[in-house]
Amino acid sequence: MFSNRRWAIVTLILLLGAVGRILHITEQSFWVDEGYAFYHAHFPDLLTSLARDTHPPLYFAALRLWSEVAGHSELALRWFSVLPSMLSLALIFQLARELMAQRTPAARGQRHSAPCLAMLMLALADAENFLAAEARHYTWLVFLVTCSMFFFLRWIRRSRRSAGFSWILATALMVYTHYITAFAGVAQGLYALICLRGAQRRRALAGLVIAALALAPWLLLVGTKQVGNSGANWSVDFSPAVIRDIQVKYFTEQWALVLALLLLGFFTVVYGREQLYRLRWHRVSWLLLLWLVLPFALTLVANEFLPFLQPRRLTLWTPAIALLLALGLSNVRQPIRNLLIMALLVYSLSQVDFYRVKPKWREVADLTARYALSGDLVLTDIAGGDYQLGYYLNREMPDGKLLPDGARYESLKIQRDFYPETYESWLPQLLDRFATVWLMHWSNDPSAFNWLRELGFARTADFLHAHDGGASGRIDMRVYRYDRFADDPPLVQFDNGMLLKAAKVVEKPLRVDLLWETAALLKRDFTVSVKLLDANDVIVAQHDSQPQLNLRPTSNWHIDEAVFSPHELGSSRSWTSGEYRILIEVYFFEAGQPVTIPTVSGEDAFILAAMFLENSSDSN
Repeated sequence: MFSNRRWAIVTLILLLGAVGRILHITEQSFWVDEGYAFYHAHFPDLLTSLARDTHPPLYFAALRLWSEVAGHSELALRWFSVLPSMLSLALIFQLARELMAQRTPAARGQRHSAPCLAMLMLALADAENFLAAEARHYTWLVFLVTCSMFFFLRWIRRSRRSAGFSWILATALMVYTHYITAFAGVAQGLYALICLRGAQRRRALAGLVIAALALAPWLLLVGTKQVGNSGANWSVDFSPAVIRDIQVKYFTEQWALVLALLLLGFFTVVYGREQLYRLRWHRVSWLLLLWLVLPFALTLVANEFLPFLQPRRLTLWTPAIALLLALGLSNVRQPIRNLLIMALLVYSLSQVDFYRVKPKWREVADLTARYALSGDLVLTDIAGGDYQLGYYLNREMPDGKLLPDGARYESLKIQRDFYPETYESWLPQLLDRFATVWLMHWSNDPSAFNWLRELGFARTADFLHAHDGGASGRIDMRVYRYDRFADDPPLVQFDNGMLLKAAKVVEKPLRVDLLWETAALLKRDFTVSVKLLDANDVIVAQHDSQPQLNLRPTSNWHIDEAVFSPHELGSSRSWTSGEYRILIEVYFFEAGQPVTIPTVSGEDAFILAAMFLENSSDSN
């Protein structure tokens, strides 16, 4: 029975785990794997989609059902990873109790501390806290592996049919979530061979065979098509740097203390009066050892044939580490135990060892969608995959759509990977139907640039999003704008040689998009002013900047180079309904004073448009 004190401790640990998993859940953008999960989960034909992939179907099918209820927002999709992580905290408490029940009577004194400590160690685990904030299957993997181990041990101890069925089901589900969890099943099989006897050993091995056979329909239907897919090659080479990365991510910078406690956790320390202590090895410790060692060892072996080594894929041993830490701590007498717990707690709350800064894909998509208009074409081509940009931009997103109605989005990466036989004919046919193209690019494939140039497009904007990916390398993500012009004369020429090639007024919110060229090299940096005047020639809105949001000063322009320059004038709530004019001026500063550049016809400003604007609050 639980005492009030234990209930209080368990509640506090659950709250600590919840805070760690939820606090910064939407702080970073979706990265490629999260966009990848969303893409597959919502592809009309899940089997066809996953046949191109390297994962089993359970998580993606479950994510589709979840999002139909909870929605498609970042928070909703990531919350689906928080739930199993919180369930794992409750389940590891029961797993620790089951482990203690199978140890010798000498371990009875640890039964009250080990389960709570196991919860605490898992609550503090950086791997769980970080991966719970991703729309990926890793926390489900941890939960189902923990389920499998719990029911496996309970079945061994009680020999109840219900526990056996639950173990087989959990084992099958975990492999349907991620293939790497099969290594946990291998650990159970070796444990059965080493430690079980007679009919129990045979039944254990039979149970694993049944769980493996449950995967057979999937492997026959789709799984064999996944062998050799490009996703399997997203791995890192085994090296001292990778060992160091794994060491820090799972054993923290306090790895010496953590490893010492892990080693101590395999034993029970028996204290006595005459003999200070002695260590006792338990049969069930073989399972913990195999759980910890086999996934890493088998990953290294398998990586030689089918590369898939990634530190995050080793997270199935996170519960084993938490359990061994708890068992090791419970072996230490007071007050040293409390000092060690405090040291681990303070370190975990003040340091983060399993973390990486993700590229700001949300901001990249926001910039593109901010200036793309109806009738524009938006393309993405990211070497590692552009599913995350598709998540933000795709027109099928019910609550995440950024692009305006009438703009078209296409992923060049997906088209090239999935439809290589038609890609080279499809791309120029697509581009030829548009006058303005936005291209988000981080790839070695130049096909989009080649065809844009071939079809007469001119690059008119270049926005840089720099990202230091640390060990993953630097990602200088660029957003380009390309325009194709008719052979019409410029709208106006200013006396300094600046030509206004084209212009467009965008309403709600009011913005003026200008496309400039120059007939001569410009030695000064000129500023463009866009003004909104009412019927009484009163300025009600104004935007002044150097072209392309101050990113393309005119002194760096080349002759006949086109430059895109948006100027935002604000919301229509800022003025009353009525007739307005939009004026464009060009000036520079001399001795701290603005000097206006007239047009070649002598006017101080060019009247771009006269129009009726309606205050949006009036229409309400």
